[in-house]
Amino acid sequence: MIYDTILSLVQQYHHIGIISHFRPDGDATGSTLALGLALENMGKAVSMWNEDAVPARYAFLEGSDKISSLPEVTPPELELLICVDTGDWKRLGDRATVLFAGFPRIINIDHHGTNTCYGHENLVEGDSAACGFVLYNMLRHWGCEITPAIANALYTAISTDTGSFQYSSTTPELMQAAAALLAAGVDVGDINRRIYQEIPLSTLMVNREVLNHMVVECNGMLSHYSMPAGRKAELGIGPEDTKDLVDIIRTVQGVRVSVIFEDLEDGRIRMSLRSKDPQISVADIASQFGGGGHAMAAGIRMKGELEDVRTRVLAAIREQLNTK
Repeated sequence: MIYDTILSLVQQYHHIGIISHFRPDGDATGSTLALGLALENMGKAVSMWNEDAVPARYAFLEGSDKISSLPEVTPPELELLICVDTGDWKRLGDRATVLFAGFPRIINIDHHGTNTCYGHENLVEGDSAACGFVLYNMLRHWGCEITPAIANALYTAISTDTGSFQYSSTTPELMQAAAALLAAGVDVGDINRRIYQEIPLSTLMVNREVLNHMVVECNGMLSHYSMPAGRKAELGIGPEDTKDLVDIIRTVQGVRVSVIFEDLEDGRIRMSLRSKDPQISVADIASQFGGGGHAMAAGIRMKGELEDVRTRVLAAIREQLNTK
């Protein structure tokens, strides 16, 4: 079993690195922390990295200060690299892919159905709601103690990637795992308040921007918003403030697909896509442009001008809406 294969590798090595995708979300952050803390409890020397900082909304998690920026060179003592919640090698970020290029022992643990299986060992459960759920099952199989700190990290990972247990990926088994995490020490009221009920004023301001400039078309089935280059500076906001914008416009009644276009000012456009209709897979749409993800939630990063990229991607979405 792959759980046992990974455990065997973990037992062989002492210095282990854990990394997840750039612009980490709750699943990426929680998965990194949960696995890192568990390995530390096993006596391992663990380094946790990300190309971007831990989002402020998840900084309350115990151990979040251990997730550091990438080193300048590959640490000579590093023996094993574990990538979590990252469907494609390039999603680790430009620096990370160069830093760890050719590293001989890479484990890939993920839940994205479009995962490219870039690791030397791959634990990919494409039907799992969150990487945190994959890790929960793996750590239980290993017989690891789920401490309160690990439970909080896993709960954050699972809750955020299921929309606080609202998405169709929520299963009885997932709810049983959540119950077990509560029993292990999660204060559900406190953690949900921190994640869902407190946002910076800057985020509220950008939410207003989106609501004022969103477009609804295709007889109300498609909603989208575009943030051109320089607009973030004008609004005084950072990358973290734009992370969940697509969830604002997807709530419009009648909308089946939503997409946010963000000009990153480095020659690339970032897109977040969401579907509310099981018949329309945004992962399939994203794959046409080098992106990926899940049927109901996917992303794309591609080079190009905002207007051109938007025209091409919206055309692909409209085609899906007109045929489904």
